[in-house]
Amino acid sequence: MPAIMKGFFDRTFLPGITFKSNKGGISEGLLKGKTARIITTAGDLSIDTYEEVYRSSGLVQLQKGILEYCGVSSIQNTFIGPLYELNEKDRKEWIEQIKNLSASDTKQ
Repeated sequence: MPAIMKGFFDRTFLPGITFKSNKGGISEGLLKGKTARIITTAGDLSIDTYEEVYRSSGLVQLQKGILEYCGVSSIQNTFIGPLYELNEKDRKEWIEQIKNLSASDTKQ
């Protein structure tokens, strides 16, 4: 993930706010009952390359290493790429699809 995004999580997902640890060192997520949607974009990668070559590393880091650790469940994932191949029609369709995803997520 981009460094600025990682910095955001480092500064906002803090102990006592999003997770806590007991004296035995066992952590408990404090965001239980919360859900998330991750939209991954890639300029020149297809979903196959992202999964096979990069092993979905940014997605895994965010989903497993941050969100699930803090108790977030029901995490939905959407991949958009390669962006450099999108023409104006495709770009508008993706924007509309993201709007629809957002609207359906808020109704749940």
